[in-house]
Amino acid sequence: MQFTINRRLLRNNCLFFLSVFFILEFIHLSFFKRHDSFSKEIKLPSINILSNNKYQKASPNTKLFQHLQPFYYPISCQNLYESDSDELKHALALLADIKNPSSIADQSYNITKEQCQNYRSERFNEQFHHEDTPINRKFPLAFSILMYENVEQFERLLRILYRPQNVYCVHVDKDATSHVLQAVRSIAQCFDNVILASKQEKVLYATFSRLQADINCMEDLIKYPSWKYLLNAANSELPLKTNSELVKILTIYRGYNDIEGRWKSRNVHRTEYSWQVIDTASGNQEQVPQIRKTDEKKKPPPGNVEIVKGSAYGAFSRAFIEFVHTSSIAKELLDWSRDTYSPDEHYWATLNYNTHLHPPGGYKAKSDPTNWTARFVNWGERNCYGRIIRGICVFGTVDLPTLFNRHELFANKFHINADPIAYQCLEELLVNKSKLDLPLNDATFYRQMPFLLPT
Repeated sequence: MQFTINRRLLRNNCLFFLSVFFILEFIHLSFFKRHDSFSKEIKLPSINILSNNKYQKASPNTKLFQHLQPFYYPISCQNLYESDSDELKHALALLADIKNPSSIADQSYNITKEQCQNYRSERFNEQFHHEDTPINRKFPLAFSILMYENVEQFERLLRILYRPQNVYCVHVDKDATSHVLQAVRSIAQCFDNVILASKQEKVLYATFSRLQADINCMEDLIKYPSWKYLLNAANSELPLKTNSELVKILTIYRGYNDIEGRWKSRNVHRTEYSWQVIDTASGNQEQVPQIRKTDEKKKPPPGNVEIVKGSAYGAFSRAFIEFVHTSSIAKELLDWSRDTYSPDEHYWATLNYNTHLHPPGGYKAKSDPTNWTARFVNWGERNCYGRIIRGICVFGTVDLPTLFNRHELFANKFHINADPIAYQCLEELLVNKSKLDLPLNDATFYRQMPFLLPT
């Protein structure tokens, strides 16, 4: 009797499963018969059953900021760094075909406060964007960034520099478009440690406004108590070192400033005569402000200081920046420099090299020119394989092997619209190196900087 019941149950189950099978087969055949003309193009998504949803990758279509992903050219950057001639020919051929480089409009970066979490998770998604090494966390840095245009280049620079323990001040030129200002403000609001300069300057080349823009950011950054060194940069620059390498180098510098200084080659006419900004008619009848030398001779600089030629850029210790903002001589020299030519190229150096001022981290050696590592600039003294603007080389793809071996902290300058491959490859190198905490290459070079040696 028991055996009979089991057979009956088995038969009923079989009939049930067979019925289900024929129904499903009928549906399957009907569907593909109706769609026979395009059935080969149908791609059914695969279904992955995972034990934990957090490991599922979101579809690219669900990303809010996919439109901010830059276009990357099909090139082997490693081969370019290794001076591979075939890869160089390939890169130059790609550049020759670029008529209108792919760029992202400034308006595309308008992000709402509610979208910040998505923006950071999509665009600042490397591990070092969220948590840096313990050594780096104990040595936070401050950065000031001056910009006028090209928000895409700014955002890509920020992605390279950004670490959660650092602090960043962005000075947007007062003459920049409203789209640029709004875009940078939108990006900054998504970070607690990225601020806009509280005072904007209309920056005119070689005038006091360039120096004042940096000082505005420094006044804002000094309110943050943690950082050890401040590095000022322009939007057209790129670092040559990762954040870990910067920390290792600046730790070696032990609070000394890395500021260029030259006595013999300084331009006397820049500071012995008064300069004025004069509106000059251009070819299209517009009035364009330009700086012009007058016949009025200036009084000697305050504090019995000797003017020293230098650079607008440097690696400044925190104590030095505090000295700049509290020293009466520093303030007097700043005011005296207002009507000089390009005061940003003598102000930092003069304070740093006049030893009787006792600037913190000041340079005590009297070598001329001094050794410094804050910036690599090609002023046409060496071959430039990019293009030259105002006497400065805008680096190109052919310059990559040279840039790879430099000791400087930053390189000036780059334009992604002029040579997007050079920018892409240096960006790639820095991001990849940032994922590894490698020993500092050629640490002996930095330990032998003149300002660290006994005088």
